[in-house]
Amino acid sequence: MVKILTELIIENFAIIDKVDLKLDEGMTVLTGETGAGKSIIIDALSMLVGGRANSGMIRLGAQKAVLQAIFDLNNPDGQLLALLSSQGITVDDDQLIISREFNLKGRNTIRINGMVVNLKTLAQVGRYLVDIQGQHDTQRLLDADEHLPLLDQYAGEELMQVKHQYQGIFKQFKQLNQQINDLKHNQQATNQRLDLLRFQQEELSQAALQAGEEDELLEQRVKLHNFKKIADSLQLAQEILNGNSEISLVDQLGTAKNAVDTASGFDGDYQNLNQTLTDSYYAMQEASRDLNERLDSLAFDESALLAIDDRLQLIHQLERKYGNSVAEILAYQRQVEKELDDWDSSGLDLGQLTEKKAALKEQVQFAAQHLHQLRQAAGEQLAQEVNQQLADLLMNEALFEVQLTPIDGFLPSGNDQVSFHVRTNLGEAMAPLVKIASGGEAARLMLALKTALIAQEPVETVVFDEIDTGVSGRVAGAIASKMLAIAQRCQVLAITHLPQVAAAADHHYYIEKQAVAERTITQVELLDEPGRQTALARMLSGDQITEAALENARALRQQ
Repeated sequence: MVKILTELIIENFAIIDKVDLKLDEGMTVLTGETGAGKSIIIDALSMLVGGRANSGMIRLGAQKAVLQAIFDLNNPDGQLLALLSSQGITVDDDQLIISREFNLKGRNTIRINGMVVNLKTLAQVGRYLVDIQGQHDTQRLLDADEHLPLLDQYAGEELMQVKHQYQGIFKQFKQLNQQINDLKHNQQATNQRLDLLRFQQEELSQAALQAGEEDELLEQRVKLHNFKKIADSLQLAQEILNGNSEISLVDQLGTAKNAVDTASGFDGDYQNLNQTLTDSYYAMQEASRDLNERLDSLAFDESALLAIDDRLQLIHQLERKYGNSVAEILAYQRQVEKELDDWDSSGLDLGQLTEKKAALKEQVQFAAQHLHQLRQAAGEQLAQEVNQQLADLLMNEALFEVQLTPIDGFLPSGNDQVSFHVRTNLGEAMAPLVKIASGGEAARLMLALKTALIAQEPVETVVFDEIDTGVSGRVAGAIASKMLAIAQRCQVLAITHLPQVAAAADHHYYIEKQAVAERTITQVELLDEPGRQTALARMLSGDQITEAALENARALRQQ
């Protein structure tokens, strides 16, 4: 076995005080009187693989319920290991322990190998561990919406790969179709937005703003506005340096330099002073020449001032519309250009989009047709296997088939509608499964389908919760044989009222209610061979166990 349930522990759950079931490979049955707690055990297992819990299931007088399941993993499914690893769950000693506690205050704690997980993760892990078949699952079999997923699961890996490819193309097709519809419905709004963007692009392009331009213009404007002050200041400086008298300030400094130069020729102590005056003299000469050049070139350009004022006014207008500075305006301009590029690259041409849609539709149709062909082949094979199983279950005149009906358009699953049809009696017309099957027929059909589908399912533990209700006699024996055949490939746990099914099992638990200290509790006993014969006799004849019933029980066990 790859994954089997080895132990199930239940505490303070419904009428169960404490139950500890040790389970093994093969087929295990749970029998007992109605209301003893058989289905409660399955409910507990269901909660341990992702079912919802509520505080109403806590045993009266207890503060919390505790559930635990231990699975033996030997060479486990790679996808299961990847899922566990993604949640930080490690598997030691090839064992997976799932525990769940919930109390009266509504607190619910789930752990997998000691790691706390949420209910969604538990359900994801649980689908790799246990498949519970009961009345709900019979209804699922009769739900036509479930037939396509069941067929795809049966078809296997090749179909799943083709389906994945189809869904990728379908997604593109759907998005493109939505884009075309949006474009048609929002054409006016789109055109208005594009007109605005193009106007803004033209306005900003014509303005041709440059980074740092506003600061430079303001600096030039200050110079032109203060032209007279600058000119008067330079003129005053020139007059002081050159003077209007016969001897200018520069000449006087030259005379002073020469005098100190003469003195330093007789006394070296004046060398530093002489050098200072010499440097000052030449510096003043340079400043004087610079002043003269500046004054000669200095001119007031009124047109330049007007141009600067006009440019600054344009910048201020753009700032009121697009940003608080030239830098922000330029950033907005880049945003406008990008949005226009995005519109262009997305394809606003409805004709081009329509052509693209037509080409993509051909790809979707091709992929959908490939899916249809694989489903058709899988449907024929499934029908052949199920019909063989039905014959084994004494429904020789029944005929099962898978019907594929094309639909208009495309869905994420393709363009097939899949439904299971059946004929239960010779001479009758084929009809949808939901309209034909009685309770007993539905049970056998489900068992036939389960036998055919089991090889493609990821679980190694299958639970049958009273699926044999409504059958008896030879049919019961056929169902027992079929369950036993399934148990050759995976672990089977079954609740049954049929002695034929109970007799076929490898292991037999007997469930009964007992009154202890004015409380009803559930007791579970693993039966030995004499105990199994007694339990079978009770199922055959009721509480009064006769020798004939015991003999029948022994005969069933031998069969």
